[in-house]
Amino acid sequence: MKVFLQINLLLIALILSSCYNQRPEITCKTYNEPKDPEAKNLEEWEATGRGLHLSFGEKDIKYKKSKVPMLGVTKDKEVLAWKGETVSFQAVLWSAFPVSQIECEWENLIASNGDTIPNSVIQTRYVRYVLSDTNFVNEESDQTSWRDSCLLPDMLDSLPCMDMMAQSVRPVWVKIHVPEDVKAGVYSTSLKVYSRKNPPQELRLKLKVCDKVLPRPENWRFQTNMYINPVAIAQWHKVDVWSEKHYDAMLPYVGLMKKAGQKAINVSIFPQANSANENHALITWKKSANNRLQADFTKFDQWIKFMMNHGISSQLDCYILNPELVSEVIYTDETKQITIREQLDVNKNKALIKQCLKQVIEHLKERDWYGKAVFAIGKGSADDVSKLKDLLQNIESGIRLELVAHEWTSGLLKDVYAANVPSGFSNLKEWFKLRHQQGLETSYQLDDKVAFPNTYLHSPSSEAAWFGWYVAAQGLDGLHIDNFNNWGQYPLTDARLPKSSSGSNFLIYPGGRSSIRYEQLLEGIQDYEKIVILKEGLVSNESASNTQKLELIDEVLSDFVIDRIPRESASQMVKSGKDLIEELSMN
Repeated sequence: MKVFLQINLLLIALILSSCYNQRPEITCKTYNEPKDPEAKNLEEWEATGRGLHLSFGEKDIKYKKSKVPMLGVTKDKEVLAWKGETVSFQAVLWSAFPVSQIECEWENLIASNGDTIPNSVIQTRYVRYVLSDTNFVNEESDQTSWRDSCLLPDMLDSLPCMDMMAQSVRPVWVKIHVPEDVKAGVYSTSLKVYSRKNPPQELRLKLKVCDKVLPRPENWRFQTNMYINPVAIAQWHKVDVWSEKHYDAMLPYVGLMKKAGQKAINVSIFPQANSANENHALITWKKSANNRLQADFTKFDQWIKFMMNHGISSQLDCYILNPELVSEVIYTDETKQITIREQLDVNKNKALIKQCLKQVIEHLKERDWYGKAVFAIGKGSADDVSKLKDLLQNIESGIRLELVAHEWTSGLLKDVYAANVPSGFSNLKEWFKLRHQQGLETSYQLDDKVAFPNTYLHSPSSEAAWFGWYVAAQGLDGLHIDNFNNWGQYPLTDARLPKSSSGSNFLIYPGGRSSIRYEQLLEGIQDYEKIVILKEGLVSNESASNTQKLELIDEVLSDFVIDRIPRESASQMVKSGKDLIEELSMN
């Protein structure tokens, strides 16, 4: 009898196993992630039992790859969204045993009256693990090999399927873009997760669409200004810089920038010495027999036209010099038939810099681009920045300048169009308000010299979303980010740097892959837009009730000051703000 029962159980297992394998077999080949430095708790994993486990997770938790993520599971979730908004959340997979060919499929979103949103608006990506520092790193920190390292989830990979090793975790990042033209209501859908030799797992989601509309990113008032590094993209994709293949390779990256509301084209007038960009300058120079430099703007024009043709066209940020670094002009001497590299110093090369910039300004006018142009000067001493500023203003009166706030701020920023303020100049709300009233731009400068708030791999996830709220609270215009894709040698697997925190040099990954940090940043920008829309609606319709709601918004925003971190977590601040937005959105 016992043998008969065992045979029956085996047959049932074989039948179920064959049912689970009805899906076509596909390859899940991908690169190998680094070995996790953290030891596994074998007893915890044994207690999870067999099979693949699935649950909704918390968006702000960085689930460790080798640690059981949770004891219970959550199979149902509700999400509120505006029309036109993109909402994100996280699910988590884990297993004590190897699992092959994991696939995620969503059903259409259907309301009770039959209204349908196609599942094509849902994007599901597997979260990949990257080596990172555990804490803040700066120039005084030891070399990478001496620091504690960990494996952190960050990169989002759009793979058709994934395999999982035994005793491992795989977060799944889900993003839903709600169409602008859908009807308000509650839409239901479910996620089916299939795998070989395991029964399908299911999660159920209700999407509550309220009757408010978020504008498209190109119409956002938040000023997102990120500096893209085209040369790094060419090097990763192994294509010639400024070739047709290079421009094709850049399209996914430009698409990511547009989703954040990027409106500015970034161009470098002079490349930095000893950098990869120096041999791929947008402007090339020749020195004629009369000792005059003559510019060739062919690549410069191609780059600007490319960005404009793909929807980024409102502003043209021309980066002149960063006095803290060494820039140079490279030109061909036609008389001597040699290439000369001349390092630029504002004290020694004033005439040369002026000669070059005059041609740039004249060319921009000829192309009818000068009205979009802002000329940016990087960090430096008060003396160097002042001289560069005077030089530019002597070339062209009324020229629009952009500077990074420094200890010299008060005088040099007096008549500057765009000011980028790092954390040292935070909480100057009245000054930001005054500049805004004057039609001047003031943006928060993401600062890799401070531990928090930031977008490092080890930073709490909500700190990236926190910036949108901070900009709204302080009356700033937006966010300035120098490092969009300045990748290191192994960006897919190792984000550690010798003298900076992991992730300080990039927000997105090669192949146009997004990250948890970037998605959270976009969410904070959306929150900014929603705050502006809600406040305008309340102001336009005066009533005691609306006055009270405005006071509630101001009260929540008053918490968003840098000094409150880390005494109060960014996650809690953002959650309190989102709760209020949700309450006001439904009224």
